[in-house]
Amino acid sequence: MRDPATVLLDALSESAHPPTLGPLLVAVRDVLADVGVEVQRVQIPLNRQSGFRHPTFGLVLATWSDDRGIEVELVTHDRLDKLPTHGALHTPFGPIVMGEARHVVHALTKDSHPFAILDKLRDRGFVSYCAVGLPIPTGAVQPMSVASRSPLDDGAVERILCLCPLFSLAVYAAYRTSQAYRVAESYIGPSAGPRVLDGDIKRGSTRAIDAGIVFCDIRGFTPLSAKLGAAKVVEVVNEVFAVVGSEAETRGGEILKFIGDAMLVVFPVEDDPGLVARAMVQTARASLQRLRALDRGVQLGFGGHIGQVVQGNIGTPKRLDFTVMGPAVNLASRLEGLSGSLGVGAVFSKSVAQAADDPELVARGAHSVKGVERPVPVWVLE
Repeated sequence: MRDPATVLLDALSESAHPPTLGPLLVAVRDVLADVGVEVQRVQIPLNRQSGFRHPTFGLVLATWSDDRGIEVELVTHDRLDKLPTHGALHTPFGPIVMGEARHVVHALTKDSHPFAILDKLRDRGFVSYCAVGLPIPTGAVQPMSVASRSPLDDGAVERILCLCPLFSLAVYAAYRTSQAYRVAESYIGPSAGPRVLDGDIKRGSTRAIDAGIVFCDIRGFTPLSAKLGAAKVVEVVNEVFAVVGSEAETRGGEILKFIGDAMLVVFPVEDDPGLVARAMVQTARASLQRLRALDRGVQLGFGGHIGQVVQGNIGTPKRLDFTVMGPAVNLASRLEGLSGSLGVGAVFSKSVAQAADDPELVARGAHSVKGVERPVPVWVLE
């Protein structure tokens, strides 16, 4: 018999990059099979009550079954908040989540069952269902269930329960890894986040890269704040940022940071500066069009430039920021500021205009900008 800890550790290694629960679900099946418990379905619902944390999702329902393979259902925080006891009350996990039972077992051979999922499993040929609570280091209880197409007797259930402490540690490790990965992605960025998790955290460690830099600022923010109040203005800001973020990300841009009512987006230059330049212009154009349709009483200003930047960790010994620096970043910021005085939606440098070759970009002469000795030729989107 294989060492169950080794099986689970191998699964955790396979699950780490990028985070996924699929290998762990299959490993639970394999560990149980090695002790003579054959199951054809394993389900793990990660949620806030069990300590799972994700910026967007409050519940990740991961399931493996022999007839459907790996299935993952993602439930947002808003949707989860509308469900009683976070969706667990009207499921077989209810007694475990509410602390009423360590485990529950259901024979699925009856005509009807107290939970709809049990009827569905019966119709798929399952005859036994067992849900258990996995005690995890935070003090919470993580539910897990298995289902079999053959009866699970008392001996099989006891063997499942004996393995719960090992399953607990494996599941805890899996969702902590996922949590770190997703939080780093959300707060630092989809490419910068994994780099930080992989050890690129030394203060002062940097690298020079070519990139398109786009600054976006919400105009009319101050009067809007006075009109709507703090809570409502946050909703508007999030809505506007969601528009710009979706347009940038679909074109290869990465939101590096938010600075109050402004955001900084980086478009790494791989081989084709023209591709990056077009993505920058298209992001600004599409965002401006969508914002006009939203009619939220605010406007956007964009500034963009392509050049070499220094990317890496800067800050104090106790507080670091993963960011980009250099003249190219400063120029992009100044161009965004220029968009307001010129009364246009977006201002781009010569490096963007020439590479993009977009007929809607209009030359607007050379303008003095802070930090640059000579006037800078600019092209605008009206």
